[in-house]
Amino acid sequence: MIQNQHLIPSNLDEHFFIKPPADGADLLHTTDDELHMHGLPHRPDPKAMPNAARAWLRVMRRIKRFVVPQLTVRHDYLFRPIRQAQAAQGTQTEAGATSNWGGLVMTDMPPYQQVWGSWTIPEIQIPPGGTDPAYRCAIWVGLGGYVNDDNLLQAGIAQAVGADGNAECFAWYEWYPAPPIMLNGFNVEAGHTIAVFVGGYVDGSGRGVVGLANLVTGDAIPITVVPLPAVDACGNAVNPAIKAPSGLSAEWIVERPDMGCGGQEKYAELPDFGEVNFTHAAAVSGAAGTKKEMVAASGDSKARSLKILADDAHTLLTDELSVPALQVSFLQTATVQAQEEQPQKSPQINSTGD
Repeated sequence: MIQNQHLIPSNLDEHFFIKPPADGADLLHTTDDELHMHGLPHRPDPKAMPNAARAWLRVMRRIKRFVVPQLTVRHDYLFRPIRQAQAAQGTQTEAGATSNWGGLVMTDMPPYQQVWGSWTIPEIQIPPGGTDPAYRCAIWVGLGGYVNDDNLLQAGIAQAVGADGNAECFAWYEWYPAPPIMLNGFNVEAGHTIAVFVGGYVDGSGRGVVGLANLVTGDAIPITVVPLPAVDACGNAVNPAIKAPSGLSAEWIVERPDMGCGGQEKYAELPDFGEVNFTHAAAVSGAAGTKKEMVAASGDSKARSLKILADDAHTLLTDELSVPALQVSFLQTATVQAQEEQPQKSPQINSTGD
């Protein structure tokens, strides 16, 4: 169990960082006890969890320093659980159609204890003829929000571009229904590859943990302990109380975010995000002692593929097929990931948009 003296207070109450290793520490040769002390994942058994072992090696060999970010609550964004699209009058909604999620969800072997993935942040653009002041998208991995729609622990990046020339890209985490927390000082931008981890804290308190690393800059945030959400984005008490991260589903999502608290859901217009490739997309399922690695792949019939519909509940904004609009196609491919010992194949989820 991680002792309290290893927790560093953040600038927000009840949000803590686990004390990170010193800059330049050789994480590949740090003992498991030392990794545990810093909240970092131990070396997965490459035979039992090969994808986790490759992901661990890929991330740990690239971390050069840990950056303690300034935490800022963002009330102008809200990353919600899935919202099933409502069919327009006289029509039927396609299978897997949503108002806000495009991506892949696994629900077949709960409870899910951990989820992770990495991707290169896309260069977003205003769609042809676009005049909206803000086109927004979010890319994240998470636990919950598909089966249990009032409990979603997630982390990733958000991007916006507007016809007025304003643009932003930032990393964040959120335990819905609480508002998202922006990680100031952890630099992310288009072209950077990031790795994200989401799970439950090991002290039995029910709290969550998130970790993000920029594999291009070598920066990572210390493992962050996220408190149970007590107040939602609108300032209301969370009732019934949330006691732990939901383990009912694991997700890899491109989202059309909400524009924040306002009493009525209002989804942002999506930018053209080009292509997003989730690699090392996997989750750990099962109770202690019975954990099993679940590799995300759309070829797995147990995984659900999702697509986003526009406000008219008819026009596809994302899809598995090639259409003259944004599209998300989650395809099982094989990419060779460089290893210290020998090349190995790693699952990949491919997401494209025109």
